[in-house]
Parts: sequence; structure tokens; C-alpha cells
Amino acid sequence: MTEIQNLSSEVLEGLALRQLFAGLTKHKVGYAVLRNHEQLPDRVGSRDIDLLVHPDDRAAARGVAFDLAKEFDLLISDLYDDDMFSSLWLYRRMNDGAPFTLSIDFFPGRRVYGVELYDVEDALSNLRSHQGIPVVREPFVFLDKWLYHVMVGQPTPAKYDDLFAGIAERHFDELLAHLETFLGPEDARKAMSTVQDGRSSTLQPRSVRERMRMLCARLNLQNLSGPLAFLAYRLRDQFRLRGLFLSISGPDGAGKTTVIDLVIEQLKAIYGEKAVNYAHFRPTMLPRIAEIAKKARAVETVDENYDEPHRAEPSGFAGSAARLVYYWLDYMGGYFRSVYPVLRRREVMLFDRYYYDMIADSFRSRIALPMPLLRVMGRLLPLPQYAFFIRVDSKEIHRRKQELTMERIVELNGRYGDLVRHGWLVPADNDGAAEAAAAAIVDHIVTDRDTRARRTIA
Repeated sequence: MTEIQNLSSEVLEGLALRQLFAGLTKHKVGYAVLRNHEQLPDRVGSRDIDLLVHPDDRAAARGVAFDLAKEFDLLISDLYDDDMFSSLWLYRRMNDGAPFTLSIDFFPGRRVYGVELYDVEDALSNLRSHQGIPVVREPFVFLDKWLYHVMVGQPTPAKYDDLFAGIAERHFDELLAHLETFLGPEDARKAMSTVQDGRSSTLQPRSVRERMRMLCARLNLQNLSGPLAFLAYRLRDQFRLRGLFLSISGPDGAGKTTVIDLVIEQLKAIYGEKAVNYAHFRPTMLPRIAEIAKKARAVETVDENYDEPHRAEPSGFAGSAARLVYYWLDYMGGYFRSVYPVLRRREVMLFDRYYYDMIADSFRSRIALPMPLLRVMGRLLPLPQYAFFIRVDSKEIHRRKQELTMERIVELNGRYGDLVRHGWLVPADNDGAAEAAAAAIVDHIVTDRDTRARRTIA
């Protein structure tokens, strides 16, 4: 374990990849690299490695990846299975503090709504070889990417234009024969000519009706199991969300913003640059109360002095209750409008503050109500899977944030600490380097996801 810890991320990546390919060969898994094979076996060369595996060998391929995680002491930061692929994301904190990541996707073919776009047996025959690693032939590189985009109604990215043009030039007749079964002879030839000219990305997406007609034409009694499996997995994913929902709370002066920026940077390295979504305090499905008051002409201006969040006096009991109900509705409705879709896409939703701050620092929202009542209302909300409290010594916060009195800081730390004791928040100490606090947060999340993933494996 110590030897692995002392390796660089680049060396570890090469060792892990070679071990992955050796394990697949040892267990006689029928597989081939789908794309981006040029830097293998030393580097992935892209965000993840996509492997086509024979459907009968899917479980064995997953087993090889699990063994790889054990051998190199890697945590499983994400584990996902559906009818289209098995995905395993591996993680390790290196000596320099940087996260090492390796994402492996096993595809038992390429499907759209459960309908196969090409024959897996055909794709895994007559393979190419790169550094001793099996790679699918060029026509299947094209079909796996281009035809998939056509069938889901999306244009192919322009970065593939030259690649697809070269493949179309070298394998025109073979690809044309395959596309005719989907598009028909005339449309297939027109599309192939456009691809051959290097203009693949200019092809207009087809309508839903056209795509459904093409897919339905491929169906018969023998392959209905594919669409049925697709529907079963989609139904499952309506209720078993696989995204990551977290919040980070703390009083002003705790260094929360710096820690959050570092956490976001690391989460992007693990889960993808475009997979991390950020919001502040509440979903804002409902506008600020002050903005409503201005529209109703109850006030002339809206106070936007965010540097002093505690400047206004709390409302009375009736006003506080009305504010609580209003914000509670925003959290409830905003979750289904803004958070739920992110989690369905298997992405990350990170909030800088959340309802927990409404409890611990209710004066910020001009609410003066007992904490037990605020906690009861919170229990009725869909809350983050992971909620952290940036804990800093009160004297240090006062040194950083002169706007708050020492008494107020001690009170806030105590109220956040009360949420920690009740199991609402996980403390992350930030008396030292912000990098250490950010690493503690990310490692806590990944360790918990690893534990859950291994329960699934068992």
C-alpha cells in the first residue's frame, strides 16, 4: 500500500490499465476498446475508457475491475448498472493531495431504448490490435458514436468530422449497407456522402417520429427483451437517484467559500467538468420576499447589502412563521424543479449553505423561531445526502470577520454544533489549510459511496 501511495498518478494509471487488460485476458473476457486507444496501455487519453464486452462476459468484466480496485487500494467513487453499460469509477488520494481517478465503462453493445444498433458478435470479431490490446474495427467506432447520436436526435460533435470522414472513405460500402437498414437506401447514401465530405456535424437531427419508426422497424418477438429491460431500468432510476447531493454550511468568516471552491475543483476531477452544479442557500424557485414587497409597492428599494447578512432585525412571531413557510415551500418545490433533474442525470448538486443554515443562523433570514420547530420543518424536506459544517475556532473567525461580535460567533458555532450532535451535519475542521478541509470533505463522500458500492457487489 505504501509503495502505491508513493507513485505518481501517471505511473499508477499505467500500472492499473495494464493490470485491467491482463485481468480481462486471464478471465477470457471477450472485449475490445471502443475508442481513444492511441495512448493505451499507459494512459486513458480521455475522461474514461470505453470497452465493448460480450454480454455473456459482463459480470466477469466487472469482477476484474473490482479485483483491480482491491489490488491497488482504490475506492469506488461511483458504481452504476443499466441495460446499456456498467460503469465503475475508481479513486485514490495521492501523496501530493491530488485525486487519482480511473473510470471504466463496459458496454455489452450499443442500444437506444433497448434496441441494438449493431451486432456485438460481429463487432468483437476480426479485431485490430494496439500494443497487444484488442480494438474494434473502424466501422464500429463510427457506428457506436455516429449512429447513436442519430438515434437519440443529437448532432455529432464537430471534433469528430475528420475522423468520421476518414472512416467513411475507407469503409463506405460496408457502412452504407448497415445504415440502409435504419435510414433506407436514399437517406443512407445522402448521409454517408455528407460524412465523407467532413460535414458530419452539419446533419440535422431527425424528428422523434422518424427515429421511433427506424427503431421499431428493428423490433421483433426475439428482441423485445431489450426495450422491456430499458423500461425497467428507467422506472428504477425514477426512484433510485444516483447523483450526488451535498451542502456546505458555516458562519461567515469560517473560510467556507475557499473550501467550496477547492471541493468543486476536486469533484470535477472525479465526476467530470460538466457534472458539478452549484447553487447558493436555497433553490430560488420563489423570489426573495423583498422583491415581492417591492413589486407590491410595500417598499421602494430592495436591500442588497449581502456583506452584512445580519443587519436587519428578525420579524415577529407571525412574520417569522410566514417567512419560514415561504422558504420551506421554496426548498420543497425547488428540489423537484432544480435538484431532482440533476440527480437523475447522475450529476453533482452542491449548495453553499442550505436549510441547515436556516436553522442555525435563522436571523440571517429574519426568522426568530425555536430551533426544535425549525428542525421539525427540516425533517419534512428532501435533504442532501452529505451535509458539512466548516468548523473554525470562534477566536479565529472573529479575527477574520470583524463584523460579527464574539458573542454572536460563539452562539452560531454552538447552534451549528447542535446540528452536528443531532446528526444533521458532519464537521470539517478548517483551522489549518483550506486544502485539508476540502480533502476531508471529498474523502468522506467517496469513502461512504465506496462502502455502499461494496455492499451492492457483495
